[in-house]
Amino acid sequence: MNRRVIALLIACTVVAGGCSSSSKSGTSSSTTGAETSAPATTEVTPTVGSADAPPDSTIGSAADTTAVTSAATAATAPADVYSAKITRTAYDVPHIVADDWGGLGFGQGYAFAQDRACTLIDQVIKVRGERAKWFGAGTDDANLNSDFAYRQLGLHDDADARFGHQPDNVAEMVRGYVAGFDAELADEGPHGWCEGQPWVQPITTTDLYAYVNDVLLFASSGVLINPIATAQPPAAPDASAGTTVTSGADAAASTLDLKPNVASNGWAIGSALSESGGGMLLANPHFPWEGEKRLWESQLTLTDGEINVYGASLSGVPGVLIGFNDHVAWTHTVSAGYRMTIYSLKLLPGDPTSFTYGDTTETMTSKDVSIEVLQADGTTKQQSRTMWSSHYGPMLQLPFGWTTDTAYTMRDANIDNADVLEQFFGMDQATSLDAFIDSQRTVNGIPWVNTIATSTDGRAWYSDTAATPDLSPASIAAWQAAVAAGGAAKAVLDGGAILLDGSDPANEWVDDPAATRPGILPFSEQPQLERDDYVFNSNDSHWLANPDQLLTGYSPLTGAEAVPQSPRTRENALLLADPTVRGDDGKFSLTEVQQAIFSNRGLHSDLLLSQVVAACDQTPSVSVDGQPYALAPLCDILRNWNGRYDLDAVGAVLWREFITITKDHKDAGDLYSVGFDPTDPVGTPNTLAADHAAVLTDLASAAAALTAAGFSPESTLAQMQYDGRVEDERIPLPGGSGVDGTASVVDCCSGSHSTAPKGDPGTFADGHYFSEKGYPVTTGDSFMMTLAFDSDGPHAQALLTYGQPDDPKNPDHTAQTKLFAAGKFRPVLFTDQEIASDTTATTKTVTGTK
Repeated sequence: MNRRVIALLIACTVVAGGCSSSSKSGTSSSTTGAETSAPATTEVTPTVGSADAPPDSTIGSAADTTAVTSAATAATAPADVYSAKITRTAYDVPHIVADDWGGLGFGQGYAFAQDRACTLIDQVIKVRGERAKWFGAGTDDANLNSDFAYRQLGLHDDADARFGHQPDNVAEMVRGYVAGFDAELADEGPHGWCEGQPWVQPITTTDLYAYVNDVLLFASSGVLINPIATAQPPAAPDASAGTTVTSGADAAASTLDLKPNVASNGWAIGSALSESGGGMLLANPHFPWEGEKRLWESQLTLTDGEINVYGASLSGVPGVLIGFNDHVAWTHTVSAGYRMTIYSLKLLPGDPTSFTYGDTTETMTSKDVSIEVLQADGTTKQQSRTMWSSHYGPMLQLPFGWTTDTAYTMRDANIDNADVLEQFFGMDQATSLDAFIDSQRTVNGIPWVNTIATSTDGRAWYSDTAATPDLSPASIAAWQAAVAAGGAAKAVLDGGAILLDGSDPANEWVDDPAATRPGILPFSEQPQLERDDYVFNSNDSHWLANPDQLLTGYSPLTGAEAVPQSPRTRENALLLADPTVRGDDGKFSLTEVQQAIFSNRGLHSDLLLSQVVAACDQTPSVSVDGQPYALAPLCDILRNWNGRYDLDAVGAVLWREFITITKDHKDAGDLYSVGFDPTDPVGTPNTLAADHAAVLTDLASAAAALTAAGFSPESTLAQMQYDGRVEDERIPLPGGSGVDGTASVVDCCSGSHSTAPKGDPGTFADGHYFSEKGYPVTTGDSFMMTLAFDSDGPHAQALLTYGQPDDPKNPDHTAQTKLFAAGKFRPVLFTDQEIASDTTATTKTVTGTK
């Protein structure tokens, strides 16, 4: 890093009025309404060609006074200059217009840095493997292990080679994005939690590609960071430092959780159920409210019409991942399929780094990795580890150990997915649903999500084209037999992954010539469904994209078929099928879609509330901890509750704690008497369990636990549930949690892998849903968008529940949270006329030398 650049950059973030350099590469200007102001210019130019300067670019910000004009008009810039116009409308949404892809990237990178520079720089430090250098080893060596794992994965080392052959528009957009991001750091500096920190520094295209690669691993290597970092062969036959050795029989009882901690709902409504006759969309990802997995809104427009797209992307990812253009609209939900396979290896006697492979043997490879670790006195020291790999991928330290007999490794379907940006840019530019589908067919770069899409002509399409390992029928049959036998294969499946015998070459992935990358399923073998009524997904598999046309016969690695569905999946299906939700005409309006997702209906309360009240009325008391507990007050609370998770609901808290105590929410058991029936996946399970005494004991135990914790069984959600990010203002929030079976979800906790400050959720009571603070919300409904196509084009309303900026002092940090609390969407401004009508809009033209 050029020391002058660091010094100037840090100074710019802390010195009032900014800073300047003798070498100008551009200027910036902003206008608010009809008033024009020329802010102090801030410039820092990294040395071109240094390790810290973006390739092929110099950094700058340019000053030029403009009036607020049509958002789709950008001043023509010289060919060697990046130029973009950024118009910020209400709630800080940037509408970015440029003449070319480089300028468009420059504008998006600049605008993103204005809101969340801290988030991206923090993640760049992570993928570089430098967390311990800046922040120390971390609690339980979290930073240390993160660095070793990312150095082992080689995302940063391999980024230039892996992403070195992008289409021209993608490469230009990425170069521009990096240049724009760095220009904003020089111009304004980061806002929020990292302001003035020594680790704030410009990024490079290598950094950005490495970060994008990390995003792709979210449902695979990303959930194995500690097992990758700590994998070491046993030092002796019976033990290894830091290694737990258990027998094969113990593996079946080991706990393993490799499931991504996010969810989503997505609806595409076709012409048969759309009031306008055009397609309709509900986008409802349930993503963290803190950290790196927050979504960020923008509109991207090229003046030649090549792209005009609005929507949201994950923090720091160029383009739009969920959104719409004039022709199509789409959303994504996290797929229930598998993005990796874990392999067990049969080790050679006396050699824990060699294994049998068919009729031969193979030796693992190793590399020595050294990282810098910040010490308490401010100095750094090096720590080194030898990291091990098989030909499949990195070795793993799973809960059942690396023994003298068996070791574990993995192969990741997304580690070499360099097509993801081309994939999303192709979708962003699609001029019809056919073109949209064709982009997935030809690129096949979707990493870990389902796609739910619709179009102006009222078509509704579902697909799970996420990167999925392609196994032979023989391999699948052997794996299924191993699962049926129990043991490690069943334990790993219950934990969210596939375990195969890596010593058998038959379990290698199949290289199908029809696939776009080696080892993954080709598009033609992935689940897809088009209908004119609706398709949807709520994170169960492809099987139930529409209850009237079940999808069967696909590889089990795309997700299970004919299995119990989650309560949230069933509630979404009920909302879509219920004619009373759609109104008198039997078709959805935009308002009715919004009312449905904000209805706060819960599946368990819909099905069981009246039955529990009836049983409660017949039973005066039950025993809790050996003492009689009178049920009449609880009966009255539930009798007077409408079953909705509204702010003022008395009964929702008691019911949530009751449901939390019960088990088997997806089949017959403690709660339901009629079990799952694959011929009626939406309607089953149902009917209250026959053992009413046990059910009511659970209800009384829930009430007693609330009382013991200092809460009343009559507490409302307004008293218990709140925005857990915010320390100086309590914002009460409505909505159900993961246990309630609601469509809309608010929950805890974010699972952030960021060093950013986080809200304190308190300590959660064992076996209950509350902490001593109540129900803090730091994940759930995030970018919520409803859209309808009609003869005038797309009409959308949206919410970004946690707002655009990182900085909690910015009013827009919580402004949309308060809209969400009130159950209100805001208009999406998409056309030139709509954007120009916003009297609060500000426009800034930014330029920089290429």
